[in-house]
Amino acid sequence: MSLKTSQSIQFTGISTIGDKQVATFATNIAAGQTYSNVSMSISDQATYDANKAEVRNDRDDFQNQADKLQDSLDSSNDTTDSSAATSSSASASSAAEKEEPKDGENA
Repeated sequence: MSLKTSQSIQFTGISTIGDKQVATFATNIAAGQTYSNVSMSISDQATYDANKAEVRNDRDDFQNQADKLQDSLDSSNDTTDSSAATSSSASASSAAEKEEPKDGENA
């Protein structure tokens, strides 16, 4: 038996009109995830119906923020992977340089 773990972030937002909460947005984001599904729950149907454009703008803003968060997770994951590869590459390069004969030396 072996343990496998993963980490995700629950990201939520609330759309308000005046002092009324109209809709709630939610998604879970994880590094390497290809798509995050955003759910929207309407808590005040009458206010939503009267202000669809504003609430939909909030939904679009929420999706953009979720996308940026997803990109930052993927970017930090890529940085970790590439720095390990760069470190390994530098070590191999350094070892190769030590083995090469210098000018005037025989191999």
